[in-house]
Amino acid sequence: MDKNLTPDDIAECITSLIARNKLWAGKKVYAYFLVNKTAGCFTNSHKSEKYKKFFSKVLEEEKSKPQCVKEVSYRIFSTEYAGHAKDLTKSVIAQLIATDEADTENIIITAGGDGTSLEVQTALYKCAMEGPKHRDAIMNKIALLRLPLGTGNDGTDGHTIEETVGLLRGGLLFTNARAIRVYPENTPDEAAVRACGKNPEKYQDMNFQSPWYAFNIASIGLDAYVVYMTNTVKKKLPGNFYHLCVPLSGVVYDKHFPVDTMKIEMYGNKDDSVPAQEINTKITLLAFGASGNRVYGGGHKILPNENNLCVTPKINLAGLIKENHRFVDGSFVGTNLASLHQADKIRLSYNKAILMQCDGETVMLSPAHFPLIMELTDPCLRVLQPISE
Repeated sequence: MDKNLTPDDIAECITSLIARNKLWAGKKVYAYFLVNKTAGCFTNSHKSEKYKKFFSKVLEEEKSKPQCVKEVSYRIFSTEYAGHAKDLTKSVIAQLIATDEADTENIIITAGGDGTSLEVQTALYKCAMEGPKHRDAIMNKIALLRLPLGTGNDGTDGHTIEETVGLLRGGLLFTNARAIRVYPENTPDEAAVRACGKNPEKYQDMNFQSPWYAFNIASIGLDAYVVYMTNTVKKKLPGNFYHLCVPLSGVVYDKHFPVDTMKIEMYGNKDDSVPAQEINTKITLLAFGASGNRVYGGGHKILPNENNLCVTPKINLAGLIKENHRFVDGSFVGTNLASLHQADKIRLSYNKAILMQCDGETVMLSPAHFPLIMELTDPCLRVLQPISE
């Protein structure tokens, strides 16, 4: 028997769990797995064997339990190029809308890293904006499950696959989650962006097509540089290098991105014309979440309570190394290291180039992108939530 994990191992296990959860009782369920075979769960032999054993064990445990669905089936789609997950998602949605059946439930499941998850969620959200029929399908007929099989696992359903299995074995309900939309207040042209003196391709193939979306956390500053460094290192040496990249990034960050004062205007409602609060400060990082109680991949508690905005003023390298653990366990709350706020929209003004990350994917921002808007969307994507919450 092959020791390495296969997409079918994942699909058989997850659909077996779905078949026994009362959320889908009496329904015919179609599960669509969007798989990135270059993710570490498939390419790293140690991880692959570990996951193979885990999924096989769970599957064996589930076989003795009664099913409550009418029927469950699955299809697997493998991504072959950057952006393919978006194209596959659009195709699945088009098929589901064209063949709408009564008493059926559909679920799209991502099995890859942060990039795959972000592509799928962005495609779902954009499809919902195409019209009432699409919006109804996304909000009421297609659920989303994000498996934590990558390195970062930003915004997945469970920080570990063990947590995800626990979720699927428990009481569940559907809920519609908000997203974060990020866009320049005034659309810059490409020449203005490139005039900032930075080379966007050094960090990422620059996407001039805003808006950008995040479904967990969008952030600006040092942590976006850490994301870039981590992603760069893991391309050559697969693994989780977050703790190594924090001090390394701190050493060179100020040289590459000299910090200036950022104006942060906070709005209680995205339609408000006057900010409820304003902060002017040099920042180490700014994190804006789709809600409070959000973590970065690996469980780092950057938004540890109900507030969805974290503003961290400038911290020197020694302080960064000494206090970084507080941004892992959330113990920075109540200190002068950072302030937490609640906002539906923020408007950022800045006059230098700076990196932004959206759910683990980095984007280079130039002065021409500012003022920059980060705002919460209306509830849209249909996700799973434990009944106890």
